[in-house]
Amino acid sequence: MTMFADPKYETAKLFLNQIVMAVFGLVTVMATTASVPLTIVCAVLGIGLYVFLIYNMMWESGARDRIRADAGRYKYNAFKPFKMALIAGCVNFTAALLCILSLIKNDVTGKIAGVASSVCKVLWGHFLGFAKLTGTLENPFVWVVISLFAVLITVLGYNAGYRGFSLIPALHRQKKDKE
Repeated sequence: MTMFADPKYETAKLFLNQIVMAVFGLVTVMATTASVPLTIVCAVLGIGLYVFLIYNMMWESGARDRIRADAGRYKYNAFKPFKMALIAGCVNFTAALLCILSLIKNDVTGKIAGVASSVCKVLWGHFLGFAKLTGTLENPFVWVVISLFAVLITVLGYNAGYRGFSLIPALHRQKKDKE
């Protein structure tokens, strides 16, 4: 066994969870465009489910690392969840930063920003209903903020798991040994 964990699996799982939730968000937004109350419910559900999945996955990763650290097989790295979130979100950040090119009034940058905006809308489909309702769908900075929000949830979930703190205690309760 090595001294360092291989975060490739968790990083790939972070990105895969985002894609699955994006498909879920796109389907629900397309199905509820005629009704504002349904769009609100689906937007809250999509964002809440995404936050729950990411937080829980990273909590478990942090808890596993804590067990390994207590056994002397792992040295705590405060930047591990941050790096994992940045690697999993590199496509998101690239597309979000390219969206900001729309602020430059140019033919080429406008086309690049349009494609990047479409990519952001697909990648962050679970935030699409929220962005439509708040009128920030065409604001290029909203995608940067959403990408940073995903990084924040990843870091908070990992550190909460590593320290044994849980926002949902019933979910992370340890099982007692049967005698």
